[in-house]
Amino acid sequence: MKHNSRRRGFTLLEVMIAMAILAIGLVTVMQLFAGALRLGRIDRGLTEAVLVAQRRMDELLLMTELDEGFEESGEEDGYSWTQYAEPLYEGGLGESDEMEGQTADFIEQIQDDEAVVPVNVFKLTVTVKWRIGESSNEREYTLTSLKALCFHED
Repeated sequence: MKHNSRRRGFTLLEVMIAMAILAIGLVTVMQLFAGALRLGRIDRGLTEAVLVAQRRMDELLLMTELDEGFEESGEEDGYSWTQYAEPLYEGGLGESDEMEGQTADFIEQIQDDEAVVPVNVFKLTVTVKWRIGESSNEREYTLTSLKALCFHED
C-alpha cells in the first residue's frame, strides 16, 4: 500500500503564521496612514498661518505712514497675530552717518557731500501663533520684511 505524501491544505501553524504576518502588515499600514493624516493637519495649519501672516504683512507694506513702535495684534480664523514696525533708521541717511554700502555709493554718484537719502527704514515683523487640535503645543510663524518710507521734515 502506497501512501500519498502530498498534503492538501495548510496546517494550523501555517495559518497562524500567515495571520500574524498579515496583522503586522495591516498595523504598519494603519500607522502610516495615521502619521500622514497628522502631518497633513500640521501642514494645513502652517499654510493657514503663512496666509494670515502674508495678509498682515501686505497691510503693513501698503501703509503710507508708520510711527515708531507701531504695534497691533488680533485674531483671525483661530490664529492670533502680532504685527509691529521698528525703525532701523529715521531722519534720512547722510554721508556723515555710520551707515555705509549703498548709501555711500549713492552719495558718491551724485557727488554731493551734503546729500541726504530721504527715507525712513522700518523693519516689519508679523508673528502668527496657533495650536493644532487639542494639543497644548503652540506653533509660531514669523514673517519679516523691510520698508522704506519717504522722509518728511516737519
